[in-house]
Amino acid sequence: MKEYDAEKSSIYTEDSNKFKRHFNHFVDKSSKFGLEVRGIQPVTLEERTHGIGALLNIASIWLSANSTVLTLSTGGLGPSSFYLSARDSCLTILFFNLLGNLLPSYLGTFGPKLGMRQMCITRYSFGYYPVILVCLLNLIGMIGFCSLNAVSGGQVLSAVSNGSLNWNVGIVIIAVIALIVSFAGFKFLHTFERYAWMVITVMFIFVAGCAGRHLDAIYSVPFDPATPGAILSFGAVVLGYGMTWAPLASDFSAYLPPETKSWKVFLCNYIGLNLPLISLQCFGAIVQVGAMAIPEWTDGYEQNGLGGLLDAIMTPLKGFRKFVLVVLALGISSNNAPTIYSCSLTLQTFLPILLYVPRFLLSTLATGVYLPIAIVIATRFQEALNNFLSCLGYWTALFGSILIVDHLLFRKGNFASYDISQWDNPRGLPMGIAALIAGLIGCGIVVVSMAQIWWTGPLASAIDGGGDLATELGFVVSGLAYIPLKYIELLIEKRINY
Repeated sequence: MKEYDAEKSSIYTEDSNKFKRHFNHFVDKSSKFGLEVRGIQPVTLEERTHGIGALLNIASIWLSANSTVLTLSTGGLGPSSFYLSARDSCLTILFFNLLGNLLPSYLGTFGPKLGMRQMCITRYSFGYYPVILVCLLNLIGMIGFCSLNAVSGGQVLSAVSNGSLNWNVGIVIIAVIALIVSFAGFKFLHTFERYAWMVITVMFIFVAGCAGRHLDAIYSVPFDPATPGAILSFGAVVLGYGMTWAPLASDFSAYLPPETKSWKVFLCNYIGLNLPLISLQCFGAIVQVGAMAIPEWTDGYEQNGLGGLLDAIMTPLKGFRKFVLVVLALGISSNNAPTIYSCSLTLQTFLPILLYVPRFLLSTLATGVYLPIAIVIATRFQEALNNFLSCLGYWTALFGSILIVDHLLFRKGNFASYDISQWDNPRGLPMGIAALIAGLIGCGIVVVSMAQIWWTGPLASAIDGGGDLATELGFVVSGLAYIPLKYIELLIEKRINY
C-alpha cells in the first residue's frame, strides 16, 4: 500500500499564490487559539495516537453520542406511532440494533488501516465525482439529526423553565454549545466524549429511579397483539438511528495506528453503539407507555413534549430535577458536536475547494443551516423523527452494502489495494459508475418495499399492517447488483483486478 506523502500532495505544494499565503497565515493564527484547521487529508503515521486509551476513546465517542434524550424519543415511537407494547418495543429494539450496528462497527475498522475519513474511503468505490451524491445524502442526514437533537434539547430546557423559555431559544442554546465543542477538533472532542457519557448516565439513573415507582401502572396498559408490519416498520426506524453512523464511522478511528487489530476496533464500535442505544431506547418505550397511563405524565408530555414528560417523571426529586434536566439538555452536544465535526469533513469531500477553508468555519456554516430547520420542525417533532429515521436508513443500507462487496469481493479484503497516494486524484480512482447504478437499482427496491405515511410500496402492503422492508431489501439488492456492474467497469478500465 502506497503511503500518503504530505509533502508531495497537491494540497501542500508550495505556491506563491497570494490567497494561499493569506490562508496559511490564517491557519497559523487559528491554531494558536486551539482551533483545529486540519481537513480531510489522510492522517500520516507520525500523527497517529497509540495506546489502549486511544482505542477506548472510540467506544466512548459512541457511548456519549448516543446517550441523549433523542435516543429516548426514538424508543418512544414504538408505543406512540406503531402501537407496540413495552415488551414488543424492547424486543424489536434489541434485535434491530444488534443487526444494524454491525455496519458502522465494521466500516469503522477501515479508519486505522487507511488513515482516511469515511467519505474519502468511499471514493475508492464510488469514484471522485459520483461520491458527491453520497456526500450530499450524508450532509442531509447529519443536518437532519442535528436538527432533531436541537429540538429535543430545546424541549427539555423549556420544561426546566416551566415554559418561560420557549423551544426556539432552547434550540439556539443547544446548537451554540455543540458548535463550540466541535471547534476545538478531534483531540478535544475525544476528551469531551470520554467523560460526557458518564455524567449523562448518572442523570438517566435518576430518571429511571423515579419512573420505576410506576411500573405496575405502565405494564397494565392494554395493547393489541403486535403485527408483523408494525414490528418491521418500527425496526426500520431503529435501523435508521444506529446504522446511519456508518458514513461517519472512520472519521473517529482514522488516528489509530494501522497495526491496531481490526477486531478490537470493531468490538469498541459495536459495544459503544449498542449499550446506549438498546438501553435508552427501551427505557424510552417504557416511559412513553407511562405517558398513556399516568395522568401527570400525560399532562407533562402534552405541554412540553419529551422535556415535560421527563419533568413529570422526576417530580419526587423536587428542585433537583431541574438540575438533572439541564444536564440532559446540554448533553445533546455530545451528539451534535461529533456530527457537526464530520459534517465539515463531508463538506470538504463534497466540494474539494473547501479544503482551503478552515474546518471550524464549515462547522459554523452547518450550524447556520440546521438551526432554522430545527425551529421549523419543532412543532411536528414526533412525525419528523419517525419519517426521517426510516428514510435515513434506506440510503445508508445501499451505501454500506456497496462498500462491503467492493472491499471483500473485489479487493479480497486487502487494504494494500487502496492506493492512498491517489486519494484526491480523479484519474487514480475508480470511475464509480458501477456503484452509482447499483445504488439506483437499490433505490428502486426501496420504493416498492418502504412503508411511510405518505407512501406504502406494493411489497410493504403485502405484509399485515404494511411492513417496511426497504432497508433490508435495499442492502441485499444493491450489493448483488454491484457485482456484475463492477466487473463491467473493470473491463472498461482495462483492469482485471485491483
